[in-house]
Amino acid sequence: MNLKKWKLISPIIIFIIASLSHFVYTIFPSIITSLIFPVNESIAEHMKLIYTSILLFSLIEYFVFKKLNIIVNNKGINPFISGISNIIVFLVMYLPLRLILNENMIITLITLFISEIITSFISYKLFNYRQIINDKLGIIISLIPYIFFINFTYNPPHTSFFYDTDKEFYGIPKNTVK
Repeated sequence: MNLKKWKLISPIIIFIIASLSHFVYTIFPSIITSLIFPVNESIAEHMKLIYTSILLFSLIEYFVFKKLNIIVNNKGINPFISGISNIIVFLVMYLPLRLILNENMIITLITLFISEIITSFISYKLFNYRQIINDKLGIIISLIPYIFFINFTYNPPHTSFFYDTDKEFYGIPKNTVK
């Protein structure tokens, strides 16, 4: 398998990771899982889900590339750029659709998959681009968004972006963290 073939199947793998990640906190409520996985149905927590899915996929990708001897550039920064790109692409498509069609799970899932396809293309281009920064620094940068995700999970602003419309609350559900 080469990089191009890998990137063609990667949206499917990321979609599966995202789908499974959606339920991790519900099944295993703890401080650890609340830091990484979504704790409610707000848009903001789903951005954490998208980013985490990209990061988990990047970890898998690292080992696949090593095993298949696929040489790429920008391994360290790729998760950050891919994760942020995926969030932006998703929101640009999702927010107008949500205003027009209200909340619709099928539309949300299709939008997520399309954003993952676009992000895989961005990731492919980045892997073939000249080295931007040192991979170790890229890995550190890739973890920085969790500072914001964690803060907004435990201290969410009271805006619609952070509001769980299903259970009608902000932030982490009470009595779930163990």
